[in-house]
Amino acid sequence: MVGENIQENLILGIDLGIGSCGWAVIDETVTDGRIVALGVRTFDVPETDKERTPTNQLRRQHRGLRTVLRRRRQRMNETRHLFEQAGLIADDRKGALKVPGLDPWQLRAEGLDRKLSGPEFAVALGHIAKHRGFKSNSKRDRGANAPKDSSEMLLAIAETRDRIKSFRTVGEMFAKDPEYAARRRNRDGDYTRSILRDDQEREVQLLFDRQRAAGNRLATKELEKEFITKAFFQRPLADSEDKVGLCPFEPAEQRAAKRSYSFEMFRLLSRLAALRIQSGAGDRALTPEEITAANSDFGGQKGMTFKRLRKMLDLADDTRFAGVPFEEEGKRDVVTRTGDMAAGTYALRKALGDTWKTLLVVPEKLDRIAFVLSFREDMDSIRKGLDDIGLEPVIVDALMQAVQEGDFGSFKGAGHISARACRKLLPHLKRALVYSDACGAAGYDHAKRPETDLTKIANPIARKALTEALKQVRAIVQEYGLPGRVHVELARDVGKSKEERDEITRGIEKRNKERDRLRIEFKEVVGVEPTSIEDMIRFELWREQQGRCLYTDREIHPNAIVASDNSVQVDHILPWSRSGDDSFINKTLCFASANQEKKGRTPYEWFGSDERRWSTFSACVESNKSMKGRKKRNYLLKDASVLEERFRPRNLNDTRYATRLLADMVARMYPDDGAQHVFARPGPLTDRLRRGWGVQNLKKNADGVRVDDDRHHALDALVVAATTNGALIRLTKAFQDAEKVGGHRDFGRLDPPWPGFVEETKSRLATVFVSRAERRRARGEAHAATIRQIVERDGANAIYERKSVDAMSEKDLERIKSPERNAKLIESLRAWIAAGKPKDYRPLSPKGDPIAKVRLKTNKKVDVLIRDGAADRGEMVRVDVFRKKNKKDAWEYFLVPIYPHQVADIKQWPLPPHRAVQAYKAEDEWPEMTSDYEFIWSLYPLSYVELEKSDGTFVDGYFRGLDRTTGAVGLSAHQSREALHRGIGAKTLKSFSKINVDRLGRRSGIPREKRTWHGAVCT
Repeated sequence: MVGENIQENLILGIDLGIGSCGWAVIDETVTDGRIVALGVRTFDVPETDKERTPTNQLRRQHRGLRTVLRRRRQRMNETRHLFEQAGLIADDRKGALKVPGLDPWQLRAEGLDRKLSGPEFAVALGHIAKHRGFKSNSKRDRGANAPKDSSEMLLAIAETRDRIKSFRTVGEMFAKDPEYAARRRNRDGDYTRSILRDDQEREVQLLFDRQRAAGNRLATKELEKEFITKAFFQRPLADSEDKVGLCPFEPAEQRAAKRSYSFEMFRLLSRLAALRIQSGAGDRALTPEEITAANSDFGGQKGMTFKRLRKMLDLADDTRFAGVPFEEEGKRDVVTRTGDMAAGTYALRKALGDTWKTLLVVPEKLDRIAFVLSFREDMDSIRKGLDDIGLEPVIVDALMQAVQEGDFGSFKGAGHISARACRKLLPHLKRALVYSDACGAAGYDHAKRPETDLTKIANPIARKALTEALKQVRAIVQEYGLPGRVHVELARDVGKSKEERDEITRGIEKRNKERDRLRIEFKEVVGVEPTSIEDMIRFELWREQQGRCLYTDREIHPNAIVASDNSVQVDHILPWSRSGDDSFINKTLCFASANQEKKGRTPYEWFGSDERRWSTFSACVESNKSMKGRKKRNYLLKDASVLEERFRPRNLNDTRYATRLLADMVARMYPDDGAQHVFARPGPLTDRLRRGWGVQNLKKNADGVRVDDDRHHALDALVVAATTNGALIRLTKAFQDAEKVGGHRDFGRLDPPWPGFVEETKSRLATVFVSRAERRRARGEAHAATIRQIVERDGANAIYERKSVDAMSEKDLERIKSPERNAKLIESLRAWIAAGKPKDYRPLSPKGDPIAKVRLKTNKKVDVLIRDGAADRGEMVRVDVFRKKNKKDAWEYFLVPIYPHQVADIKQWPLPPHRAVQAYKAEDEWPEMTSDYEFIWSLYPLSYVELEKSDGTFVDGYFRGLDRTTGAVGLSAHQSREALHRGIGAKTLKSFSKINVDRLGRRSGIPREKRTWHGAVCT
């Protein structure tokens, strides 16, 4: 495909979100009908709908839990077998260690003073093997950097160990201390019953010693050794060194540990080289001498604030760091937001003391130390890795001591280049060369990036989105040829972690609440309701500027905000034609006369030569507490050359990692002809152009709320495609013309990219058919996580589930298990519920223990049998559709639901299920699909179907599910997953068609399919 059939007249626009890909192809050479095609492809986001937890994270958690349970089961099987061989028990069946009348806690205490029988000794030891206590080999479970749960557990263990001092063993303490009489197990968030595995192992050794002293010939040394091996064995934690990617500059080298000395120094020097100092003489960069002074005590502290940097550089009081308000210098770190830019170097210096200096002359050893500490978890593995570096034993011992104390818990993650590349760049960065120049001096091309392996992108959300985008581009190219240019825009949440996306969501919610508050305040201050977003922007600027025009230092009356005389205007502080910045931080509310005088200049270019006026203006800006630092930078910018060099390219091009990645991968479809074929457009520019070109109402309503129609992704892609370099040049020229005469110009009224753009867009957008990816993979939970107890009552199975007492009603008391045996518990709950469920005290069990949950009988049936319990089914994987003619020679349709647990268990289900849903009937009464029934096809989530109901009504949409109670199906409209049509009875349909929808939204009928099971055709 590379380089073939380039259609120079075509431009492809791509609007990529985390679950959608809008696309549009335009022909810029024609006069009428420039839109060649446009559409939308949506796909599943690999995360849960509600919590937005990545599904791979859930699979990892569930897999980890299954591993724990499997290993415990294996350990107990081996333990029982060992006890049988040693003569402690008669057989090794599953319940052999559950002996009626034997309390394991009591036996663990009594075993210290009397001889235990074989079964008693087995019950005591088996109890220890099953509940063997906490032990972690991970460096992250220690010290101040330990995870919250680990820290709380270790603190609780420390308190428990203080109590153990009054007893001989853990078992004796739990058996005899009244503190543990009511409860001996932990609860959610309560770790007060946690114990160390080492203490358990010491108890085993003492038990064997005391039993041998008491003449118990079963307590042999051999049994003791073998039991300890089986009961307390722990696999070493897996290292992750092999998962670290390769360096783009040094392809044979792995990327550096983020906490390595060279990478941390590289980050600092890169930042210092890019830093600008502002003074009366203008802006300047740091000198090599200043950079040397700034890193002279590198790692002496974890971070470096601008205030500390000012002191190290001995800067005059009237100088400023560009973009950093003077009052924030003590709070802001030079490199990172978290203030830990040298945390790794600081930790190593602290651990090694004076020997640190001996390693400074061999920084590659320092970097290797950080690599080992970052990507090895097990203590033995870490020590071996440190030994392999060739360090002095005293250094290794000091590092291991620091590991034990948790000092390196923050060592994790890799940088974007290798430690070797960092070391090559450092000399050039110390010469005050900016990153790009330092790369050139070191022989690296900073703009050239190696081809990315999509399978190695760690973020599953970004990996899925980028994969789908590439597939979509290939499908478009296959149909329309390789376009001369591709414009891409990525939603800002693509490539973000769950935490970052949650932060974006919280920011949006906070902003929406703030806007609601501003509307109320607007009415109170101005006296009328705001009529547009522009009114709100003008009011917000007015508030931020404390009701004054900062250019003239004159008061702006609130009425002027909505006045029709154009006496006040919104101005771009840094002219848009030169900066490309239309964000709020580049806007000011000023008098029209001031705007006319300023024209296309920056404030400094306008009146910076008037020292007195500039000083007053600067003081006014600096003292404004409502204004952000970046906005103050715009007001006070002196070096206007950065507008064209840095600001405008950044504001008119999206430089985020995920965007660059997609652009790079699409660019590889083109020949290496020296021309740029792929351009990245930022979302804010698309938003403003959509508004300025008069098509905003196709995406958002009058209140600025997005309409429930996924076709807006195609609209965005069309705007992205139309944002050509020519369009940007025309737009810039329009702003320049207005700025030259001091006229007002904004994005509210712009010339469209071509005549008839709005009408053509509306017409073509209405014809877009949204293509949705059919969910064919049988993945996800095979059954619900909750496993309920099954009890046989009167020859039938009864299912019990645990319910929180806070959610219980008095009627629920009738469903409590074994009401005669639990009479006192029921009365306690009844009294508590009658008292209004007071929060200051909880209902108590007969033992005096607070009750959190109780087991209630349900009317549920056994859906999925799991470990002698019952679980609810997972979501349907597919629905197999059969048909059969009735007595009237008309087709009737039958739907067979298939679930994940059936697909997963091929032994239980060697053939697919064959019973079709019949409304309001039990499953064993559903009709069987015998050879009399004809299989047509399988419906998967988001299969597209067209139906004709018995009354002649036609319904079409994406399949959303089957109600197994009524046998009715649910569909959603193609343009919106939320527009649901439920309750469509399938059996009596006049016609039932399955439709294939390809990536470009083209539909074609599917006459028949063959039924398959595990990839093989079946009948």
